Amino acid sequence: MNTIFKLKPGIFVRHQGERYIVVSLIDLESVLCRKLSSRETTKLLIVELERDSEKASKKRKEKIDLGAVNSEEWSLATKQMAQVKALFEMGRRQKNRDEVEKIAKEFDRSIPTIYRWIAKFEKDSTVRTFLKEERIDKGSSRLVPEVEPIIAEAIKRLLMKREFGTFGDVYLEVKQACLKQNIKAPSVSTIRNRFSQISEKERVSSRQGKKASKQRFMPTLGEFPGAEHPLDVIQIDHTPADIIIVDDVYRKPIGRPSLTIAIDVNSRVLMGFNLWLDAPSVASTGLCLMHALMPKDKWLKDLGIDISWPCYGRPRKIHTDNAKEFRGTVLGRACENYGIDLEQRPRGSPNYGGTVESSFRTFMRRTHTASGTTFSNIKSKFDYDSEGKAIFTLKEFEYWFTVYITKIYHQKKHSGINTTPLARFQEGIGGTDDKPGVGELEIFADPETFRIDFLPFYERTVQRYGVLIDHIYYFDDVLRMRVDEPDPENPKNARKFIFRRDPVDVSVIYFWDPDSKNYREIPYAHLGRPPASLWEVRTIVREQNAKGNSQVDENIIFEGILEMREVERLAAEKKKTARRNQQKRQDHEDKRKKNVTAKKMQLPTAILDYQDNSNSSEDSVSSSDGFLDDDDLILPFEDIVVNRS
Repeated sequence: MNTIFKLKPGIFVRHQGERYIVVSLIDLESVLCRKLSSRETTKLLIVELERDSEKASKKRKEKIDLGAVNSEEWSLATKQMAQVKALFEMGRRQKNRDEVEKIAKEFDRSIPTIYRWIAKFEKDSTVRTFLKEERIDKGSSRLVPEVEPIIAEAIKRLLMKREFGTFGDVYLEVKQACLKQNIKAPSVSTIRNRFSQISEKERVSSRQGKKASKQRFMPTLGEFPGAEHPLDVIQIDHTPADIIIVDDVYRKPIGRPSLTIAIDVNSRVLMGFNLWLDAPSVASTGLCLMHALMPKDKWLKDLGIDISWPCYGRPRKIHTDNAKEFRGTVLGRACENYGIDLEQRPRGSPNYGGTVESSFRTFMRRTHTASGTTFSNIKSKFDYDSEGKAIFTLKEFEYWFTVYITKIYHQKKHSGINTTPLARFQEGIGGTDDKPGVGELEIFADPETFRIDFLPFYERTVQRYGVLIDHIYYFDDVLRMRVDEPDPENPKNARKFIFRRDPVDVSVIYFWDPDSKNYREIPYAHLGRPPASLWEVRTIVREQNAKGNSQVDENIIFEGILEMREVERLAAEKKKTARRNQQKRQDHEDKRKKNVTAKKMQLPTAILDYQDNSNSSEDSVSSSDGFLDDDDLILPFEDIVVNRS
């Protein structure tokens, strides 16, 4: 199943059941298409187009869950995709047979196989594509594992230094070492391939020194490498918003939200953002990313804003100040699957983070004009009563900020690019009279799959009671046939299955059925339980553990949740922390309802409900800024299973 939809002239699409061919991109919101049945040419909105599935229906391809892939298989697939992707980035594609032969030797595959990889990548450039047809060749020509460290050591000792030798020297040393261990030696071409995998920057640094490498590869101050077009590089970062928010019910201050933004480096457009009532986390980063990469038409309509925000699509690279939100999480694997490179800002390189930091300064300066602002420092604030002047709820501030972005920031000339951000983005995609653009948009064809790919996953066996996750039982008839099912690879052990769960609403989990290759919703085993968020569940568990009760059961958890909600309701008029807790619970409930609505309407929930900021942390306001202490923070993705044992 193709998950990336490349919208460009010459491809086939569907609109209201009719097949069309794309003639040209008119702008970021519409395309000129020709209907195949009547040859009539018409203008169509991009958000109303569907990927043409006529060919796909003839040969149905199975889906695969990212969490079901072990680390070795995933690593091999990502390497295969990286090699094919390099051909496209160099502009060579399948025309250069030497490069194709090089990849074929690297992976011990035939040349026709590599051409098939290239064809698949052009249709669907995700890691999933390479997983579907991955095969492990156990033939005698494949290198045994003991050879790889021998090659690596010889290359390091003979080629990665100022007085470097030749490939022949390396081959002789490797051959002698293999003879001693009675294993087959690799060819000279294999050694060349291994050496070519080392980045040129690393080779120059080892042979000529770090200074020479820095002069050659580091960009000049003020430039960002590789951001020649829109969606080449997106920067993501967080900051506390310089404003105090009030609760929905009593309109009293509950603290400062955190703001996560995704900025396109080339055009300076804001691709997306997320407002969060907790300290920044994996969850807030994921919500921001989903908002940035998906169309926003329905979301803007729900907010009541009558202007377009036509900035979406797949970026080539995501650049972060600290990549901990992506490392070792489902978020990182999902980005890898969609072919999005992740890069962390090098230390001592301010030019790498200048775009997002400059954007924060611009946005916060505008926030300083709003009631309830905290300004940027105590000196600027002077005797201004931020809490007393606060008027915005979280949703109202989100509306205010969206209006500013779409109607002012995107429309105002930016000195760094000598035009408006939106115009720069438009020109970079569609081109101008004297400069061609990228000429295509890469759209996510299956929004629901995209959303699920970013949810945390767990591996569990199915017992007679169903499945147990975080002290809560889940069961449905679809699980009956899976009770005590043996592992196909090791019949002595019970089989583990993949389950995913939305931290905002833990009343349902998603069971990956390995036979039907689809997700099945599994509700609470006790259907009378109220919907709850993960932060509520873990708050009660931690409170019980603090009281010395290590045997927490489901009844205690939901009794505690109901009691906590009642206490918060009664205390809301008296205490900021309680009002903040109540506000978070209300946001979770609103989002849960929108999730249900989205499923009924078959709409992408990432677009509908991203703005309802969920929480997965213990709720304790630390000081006047309303943020949590580090020790109190509970990340919703902290128990994600990434590597299977």
